Amino acid sequence: MQKPQYEVNFKNVRVKMTDGTSVTGRVNITSCKRLSDLFRQTRDNFLPLAVEEGGKPKVVMVNKEYILLAESED
Repeated sequence: MQKPQYEVNFKNVRVKMTDGTSVTGRVNITSCKRLSDLFRQTRDNFLPLAVEEGGKPKVVMVNKEYILLAESED
């Protein structure tokens, strides 16, 4: 099976939500140079975060409207 041909550029991030919860994971910023560019240049309402919970990888979809703070941990 052939691997898909697409650009991957992961950044480790911590996202703080309006309800006080925090989510830490990795986000693919693709062609954006900075994390902030991802928020300004994309029209998607949701930010997919790759997280590990209990040693198992999963994807969490975070609604951008409820993000107070997103900071790079790289």
